[in-house]
Amino acid sequence: MVVPSNIGGSRVLLRKLREIMGTGDVAQDRLDRLVAMVASTMVADVCSIYLTRGVFHELFATQGLKAEAVHRTRLKVGEGLVGLVAETAQPLNIADAQHHERFAFRPETGEEPFNAFLGVPSG
Repeated sequence: MVVPSNIGGSRVLLRKLREIMGTGDVAQDRLDRLVAMVASTMVADVCSIYLTRGVFHELFATQGLKAEAVHRTRLKVGEGLVGLVAETAQPLNIADAQHHERFAFRPETGEEPFNAFLGVPSG
């Protein structure tokens, strides 16, 4: 999770996260609300959550990509920048993502050309 540098902003973000995760909503609804909140807080055009399922990283929630790509877009374990973040378990911040050797384009997501990528592993 990316946390703003000021303490007040950090508390607001953590409070919002706690509120989302504390609801009785089904998991998919919580994930959808989470990506919307992070995208809004970070002022990002796209925010997505991929979960590892077997030999794939599956798109589970997104704000800014096509909704119909959720649960249809998959990257093989180790594939793409998402795979690199999962494999290293380290945050990855790239200014020119499309030219990175591990970049993987998925047309079904409707993603437009972008430059910056910030990936944060779970746990």
